[in-house]
Amino acid sequence: MNNIKIICLAICISLIWGSSFPISKMAIEKIGVWPFRFYAALTSVVVLILLALIAFKRKFHFYGLIMCIPLGFLNVFLVTLLNNIALGYTDSAKASVLIYTMPAMTTVIMMIAHKRITLNSIVVSLSCLTGVFIFTSLNHFGLGEMIILLSASMWALGTFLAEKIPTQLDLLSKVMYQNIVSFFLILLITPFISSNLDIFDYQQDPLHYIKDVYFPILFIGIAGGVIVFVLWFYMIEQGGAEFSSYAVLVAPIISVGLSHYFLDEVISFTMLIGMVLILLSMLISFIGKTR
Repeated sequence: MNNIKIICLAICISLIWGSSFPISKMAIEKIGVWPFRFYAALTSVVVLILLALIAFKRKFHFYGLIMCIPLGFLNVFLVTLLNNIALGYTDSAKASVLIYTMPAMTTVIMMIAHKRITLNSIVVSLSCLTGVFIFTSLNHFGLGEMIILLSASMWALGTFLAEKIPTQLDLLSKVMYQNIVSFFLILLITPFISSNLDIFDYQQDPLHYIKDVYFPILFIGIAGGVIVFVLWFYMIEQGGAEFSSYAVLVAPIISVGLSHYFLDEVISFTMLIGMVLILLSMLISFIGKTR
């Protein structure tokens, strides 16, 4: 995979993931975590079935569905749900940066699995973690931040497994089966959640409701649930799990900017130092990969 493709993929993925936290928070503040997660997941499944089974006429592959259960549970169901829950307890800017401890966690998993430690991996991990923790200020570390770190560890495990689990599926089918697994789990849990799923009985201006609720659901369902996962798994296939995890580190920078602009979240000088270290870790990783 040439360098131009790597850069283009990283930019596209970062733009989607970088905007996901502030956009999700807009809807979560209006309708709550579970209704938002339910309808975003439903949107993803409907779009993927229409594309894979109808437009591209992919055949249903039961073995492929079974092999996608671990990735669907980790990457699509658990990580996304934990991220949405955390947004109820912390700022979207802080959450979007903390989730990117994932590359360092992926590096640790890769080193343990391969029984090999490299200087480049250590330097990149330390730079990434230092930048993240400077940005988030450990003196303001609460429940939301702990949930995000748990999510990051699950995402790291899912990223590692995505490279290891053989599914023999095309990318679109792989993403569809993972989203089906995720939505099935959501359906199982929904009867036990005391949450109102009626998002159509709104009491405010319809245009504002469309902007604050329906647009985030569609954006996360289509861009965040379909497009970004196709790009992400393609990048893992071509560039490897560890490098791919670092290549998207520009995403939290985008998220912080959007959170500041749309949600009036404050950006301090220490946050800027943290962002510089995060970008430095991505640059070191990229240079090491291209040598």
